[in-house]
Amino acid sequence: MRDRETDEKAVPPLLKIEGISKSFGGIQALYDVSFEVFPETIHAIIGPNGAGKTTLFNIITGVSAPDAGAIRYGPRNIVGKQVHELVAQGIARTFQNVELFGSMSAMENVLVGRHVRTACGFVGAMGRWSWVRTEEEEARQKAMDLLRFVGLDSVAHTRSSDLPFGWQRFLEIARALATEPRVLLLDEPASGLNAVETQRLGELLQEIRGRGVTLLLVEHDMSLTMGVSDRILVLHQGKRLAEGTPREIQEDDAVICAYLGKGI
Repeated sequence: MRDRETDEKAVPPLLKIEGISKSFGGIQALYDVSFEVFPETIHAIIGPNGAGKTTLFNIITGVSAPDAGAIRYGPRNIVGKQVHELVAQGIARTFQNVELFGSMSAMENVLVGRHVRTACGFVGAMGRWSWVRTEEEEARQKAMDLLRFVGLDSVAHTRSSDLPFGWQRFLEIARALATEPRVLLLDEPASGLNAVETQRLGELLQEIRGRGVTLLLVEHDMSLTMGVSDRILVLHQGKRLAEGTPREIQEDDAVICAYLGKGI
């Protein structure tokens, strides 16, 4: 695991969440949430159901806008940016519910993610110039490399809807990686996985970080979360309850109370 104090001295945060608040009607989903994410770390966000974790993910990735606060990606405040703009700038995500194109093959799904890094438009596709064909071949090679990375190269041409659920989870990660993210947000990636798949997921997350990608993780599997995370933020009823290393979070009385729902 990385030492956060060392990271702070060496480099500035890659993501800085400043005072984010969000309400839906009379329900306050998030209230004045702030934290920092440093490059090439795995930063987890945990909390009971309804704590505001997915809402925070949606705000960071441009799916919804906050009522107040800022999100600094490097030096820029990215609040108000559209989803496709953020993907182009290096922020990608996966979802709680697998969101694949079921009628497309595994390869084609990954190629969809690759589209943001290609220059060929409608005219190029019609013209079929040599550079267009070269770009297509490079995209296919990159897609195959990513499928191999997540262990799905043998089913590259299988329709994604025909794949086992766990494999679909890994395919969604491959598609997100095809966008070449600097920051990858994973929303409950272990949901629906068996024990073997969950172990492989933990290994994969660390391999992704090893490739220089910063990970922001929402996950209910505490064994996985504690095993891979450098830093953990705990949300409770839309508010920041605690933040620290896995050991600090495990020993925090307020966190224990929030999860057990009673005093100690």
